[in-house]
Amino acid sequence: NFNDFMDHFISSVRPSKDHPVLLLLDNHSSHLSLAALDLAKKNSVHLLSFPAHCSHKLQPLDVSVYGPLKKYNTAAQATWMRNNPGRTMTIYDIPGIINSSFPLAFTPSNIIAGFQKSGISPFDRDGFHALADYAPGYVTDRVEPAEEVLMQIPMPDENIPFTFTFDENDDANFDNIDID
Repeated sequence: NFNDFMDHFISSVRPSKDHPVLLLLDNHSSHLSLAALDLAKKNSVHLLSFPAHCSHKLQPLDVSVYGPLKKYNTAAQATWMRNNPGRTMTIYDIPGIINSSFPLAFTPSNIIAGFQKSGISPFDRDGFHALADYAPGYVTDRVEPAEEVLMQIPMPDENIPFTFTFDENDDANFDNIDID
């Protein structure tokens, strides 16, 4: 739980009154407990939580690491598929795949870039000029998509043989109905 993390963080970083530490948090509710807040206060850890729905702009990993991780992981999965034709990828294959892509994305330069682009370090008070990124939704004049209409399929006469084949990988459509 978060209190265990706080204990580990405090013992590793060793903040003091002369050298307080700022800990940046996402807006997850698990970070809000009286015990964690008391522990932080007693140990000179200042907690600052990002506003909700701003992680794409403020959280360093979201800004510069997860995009490359997704790209490298997609490439690693494609390589795995080429090297294992006919085999189905399972959860047991995922750690090996991520093991090859993780070090490519979690580089010191990507992590540092995340802190820079988000304006955390070096601190950039004026780093965000596009207020539209944080504005609430607006009413639009866009036309709503038409309602979905269920297709009526006439039933064939009982005397006409027909076959229906369905491949589990196909979308549920009726393009593959054969009437003999």
